[in-house]
Amino acid sequence: MIQTAYARSSDYGKDLRPALEKVFAPQLAANGDLHGKSILLKPNLLSYKGGKDVISVHPAFLLETAKMFLDHGAKKVTVMENPAVQSAPAILRAMGILEELEKMGVSCANFADYQPVPPPEGSRFRSLELAAEYRRFDAVADLAKAKTHAMMTLTLCVKNLFGLVSGKSRLGWHLAAGQDFERFADLLLDIYQTVKPQFNFLDAVTGMEGNGPGSGTPVELGFVAGSSDALALDAAVAPRLGVPDLLTVRRGKMRGLLQDFQETGEVPELHAITLPDPPGIISSWGLPLPPGMRQAMKQLLLSRPVLDPEKCISCGLCARMCPPQSLKLHEKYPVFDLSNCIRCYCCQEHCPKGAITPVQPWTMKAAGKMDAILHRIFRKK
Repeated sequence: MIQTAYARSSDYGKDLRPALEKVFAPQLAANGDLHGKSILLKPNLLSYKGGKDVISVHPAFLLETAKMFLDHGAKKVTVMENPAVQSAPAILRAMGILEELEKMGVSCANFADYQPVPPPEGSRFRSLELAAEYRRFDAVADLAKAKTHAMMTLTLCVKNLFGLVSGKSRLGWHLAAGQDFERFADLLLDIYQTVKPQFNFLDAVTGMEGNGPGSGTPVELGFVAGSSDALALDAAVAPRLGVPDLLTVRRGKMRGLLQDFQETGEVPELHAITLPDPPGIISSWGLPLPPGMRQAMKQLLLSRPVLDPEKCISCGLCARMCPPQSLKLHEKYPVFDLSNCIRCYCCQEHCPKGAITPVQPWTMKAAGKMDAILHRIFRKK
């Protein structure tokens, strides 16, 4: 049975390394000796604004994880990521750890070699183009940040692997998935099945709540978590953050991908963080609606991006990152074409000032309450 291990860490100081060792131990037991092996660290490095920034994994978390692999015998450790705007080395330099990593012999680079990768049997998508670099290492370590996500509610270990997709392809996948969030969850699960990182760590010392993944607020959670299986780790942690039905976990269960797991170590109490408005998944009702009405229902019920003009700096990044180009600048401010918006929230994710927020309409809130009532009624029968 897979172990999902927890350890307390009140901050990123002296408690961090012992906590990481505690959640590392069962993963070592599951994966075997590291001596002479090469390790790829794939951290969440969306961006870095300094100070108490919680957009990415904490610099100390990444640094101590790299040291830990080297101390346990790894021959080579490399940090690779594909941030949306900055390069991975630039973010690490801004964090103040690039020089120290290089002194340790840890190389740092952007993913660059994207190739078609045949997904495993049972995948929903038959063609994936991923960063081929991960196949050149003996093991992959997934370093995720515990934070909210406007489209997928939470971004944990499975979602973090989306960083192996090239920037232009990410926009394409968002466009292909459109408003079908279950389809996007299946894509994330196919990437997880393909890469299958042997080591998985979650930085939940200080997480992000609210308008995540790029503009939320810090929330003190006080723990780290680890597992040899990314989906099992997500399934264990999500309910403890107040999300008992995380979409990627639900789809993983339905597809038979979620293995039995046991929570061990210093298991944290429930800490329900403030979540973004859910995107509005109504397919579970199974309503036989004609295509035109189904589209109208989606427009009526789905969350939508809303601009706070006082925070907007008119940089135009939101328009450049919009997959369907449904976002245009008008008199320096973004204007949303909601009829063409696919609710991927790339605009919200990449806004450097948090000026865009997903807002759920009253119709969806009412529909959500009705959905909950119907589920309670039918579960009793």
